[in-house]
Amino acid sequence: MQVLSRARMSTRPVLLLAVAAACHQTARPPVALPTVAAARRDIVVRIQATGTLEPIDLVAIRSKASGLVRKMPVDIGSDVKAGDLIVQIDPRDVKNEYDETVADDVAAVAAMHNSELQKKRADDMLQQHVITPAEHDSVAASFVRAVSVVAEDRANLDLARQKLEDATVRAPVDGTILSKSVSLGQLVTSATGTFGRDTSIVTMANLLRVRMRVNVDEADMANVRRGESATIRVDAVSSRSFDGVVEKIEPSAIVNQGVTFFPVLVTIDNHERLLMPGMNGEVTILAARRSGVLAVPVDGVRAANELVAIARVFQRPADSLRDAINPALLPSSTSMSGASSHFAVVATAGGGYELRAVQPGATDLEWIEVLSGVREGERVVLLGDAARARLASPPPLRLANGVARSHAAAQSGSVQ
Repeated sequence: MQVLSRARMSTRPVLLLAVAAACHQTARPPVALPTVAAARRDIVVRIQATGTLEPIDLVAIRSKASGLVRKMPVDIGSDVKAGDLIVQIDPRDVKNEYDETVADDVAAVAAMHNSELQKKRADDMLQQHVITPAEHDSVAASFVRAVSVVAEDRANLDLARQKLEDATVRAPVDGTILSKSVSLGQLVTSATGTFGRDTSIVTMANLLRVRMRVNVDEADMANVRRGESATIRVDAVSSRSFDGVVEKIEPSAIVNQGVTFFPVLVTIDNHERLLMPGMNGEVTILAARRSGVLAVPVDGVRAANELVAIARVFQRPADSLRDAINPALLPSSTSMSGASSHFAVVATAGGGYELRAVQPGATDLEWIEVLSGVREGERVVLLGDAARARLASPPPLRLANGVARSHAAAQSGSVQ
């Protein structure tokens, strides 16, 4: 009996210590969470994307003539005007062909004039009954043949003249030579007889206006419109920015590592000639401007699929909070994985916190517009900072309609 009594006495200090520790832990006051008041401000929505500069209209110049390159006064980087000489191909062969065609045309015209005179005499002789109708028809047929020969020679002459002109290649537009694929003394093959092969002599473009091609995430495409202003910065000219305009949105999507993008082309004025094709840079598109809207930091709003972050702050099982939120804030047919609802935790007057559904609007990646769920002046918890604080004593939490319960209430079964 003494042993038993001693054993009971030995456990009493341990129980008292546990109770004291429990009382001390229960009495620990909740930790205040970092908050920011919802206030009205201007939000400018900007979309950023990286890309590469490219010419707007790239012109590939090819030769219709074949032969050796005799002159080429341009090089890569040369500025040319429309009509300037690009390449002179040896014209001797086509010149000889042209001269022969001219001689044939002169002879055919002379023969036609002679046949015409004979026909006129035959007409007079037929009226005077000097020759028979058959003889007259023969002379008339000779004249018709002479006319057809002239027509054929004129067609050949035009073709020979075109071949001679094709030996001289000139710039079709103003621009800058970007590349060349031939040099003096090289044999050039006619582009008309080499289907499917790249026979370009030079490529050129007008660089007074260039454009940057960027790929914009599909999530941002709803805010991109033709004609919107853009700011461009390039790595090679980092000391300044350039103004641009959204010129074109291509409809063909590009999928990269499971993410869908759409090509957007931004036109840039380049009269200073500081920008060159191939330069890398970043485009910032001014997508929208919202003035005087109610906004909170982006850290104060979470999507439904980020419920775990909220549960971690208040040290509650995510499943229990999700079960409370599903019937309270989301349609019964909507699963948490596909829900589009967003949430915010708002500080209440009694020192507690309230989990509310909010409708977000525009964002500049620092602040986000709140269309409903939070009133001006209410303080919204910065959930990221709160999660990193690793709270030892979580504050009470409830839903606006009282469905969710605080951690202590969940254990005791009472509603906050």
